[in-house]
Amino acid sequence: MLKDMIEQLTTASKPLVKRFEQEEGSHVLAIGLGKDVILKEHKSDIPARILVIKGAIIYIAGDKRKELNIYDEHVIPVGEYHSVEPLEDSVFLVIKK
Repeated sequence: MLKDMIEQLTTASKPLVKRFEQEEGSHVLAIGLGKDVILKEHKSDIPARILVIKGAIIYIAGDKRKELNIYDEHVIPVGEYHSVEPLEDSVFLVIKK
């Protein structure tokens, strides 16, 4: 699944989202962003964490910007509105529990 997502990044015009794993009360999403594709502002109502597995992204929450590179993690506060911009073709996991 991840290899297919990575291959599709060069031509994708919107975020690629695949449910990677799901258990009761938690799930993992794989999100792929081509270099010029932005994940628009949204929020999570449950605790979540980002783990970058390819490329580099910028996590944006209000006027805060945090660059995350491969294997970097970031905790997303519950209820925080945020968006994600890629610096290059990127894939990250969103782990919600």
